Amino acid sequence: MFKWLTVFKIAIIVVVIGSVWTGMVFSSSTKDLRNFDIDKMNSDSMSLYLQGSGIGFYEISSNQYNNSILVKILDTNGNYIGMKTITNKETVNYFIFDHTGEYALELTNLSADPVQLTVEFGDTKYQEFGIPCIIVLVGACLLVLSGYLRLRSYITAHPE
Repeated sequence: MFKWLTVFKIAIIVVVIGSVWTGMVFSSSTKDLRNFDIDKMNSDSMSLYLQGSGIGFYEISSNQYNNSILVKILDTNGNYIGMKTITNKETVNYFIFDHTGEYALELTNLSADPVQLTVEFGDTKYQEFGIPCIIVLVGACLLVLSGYLRLRSYITAHPE
């Protein structure tokens, strides 16, 4: 009945299921995407309500090179969680938050020219990646096993 189902095909199916599950977890996480036009030496900010504790992220992409953008992450009490100066066209950074509340991402343009930014700010939901990652790991191990089973009877001739 299932003669067409080999270890290799099962491994591919398991890896695809784990990968899709991982993508669904990440896509369902709390995040916000906005575009900013910030003049030189001006600031702008965005805020997001994050629940519990975890690892947050922000992805910033710009329309030009040679930027100097000061990025600050503030918690609900106005305390700085992280501060970084971004100088490249695209960057992704992470920060740790430890309680539920409104978190703010503040952007300050330190460049001599105005800059256009696309910013994504959110929660990674790393706690929910455990099961899908184990599924992908099992699939990868099955792929290695299928390769071993296929190649174990082959003898490789070595030139003298």
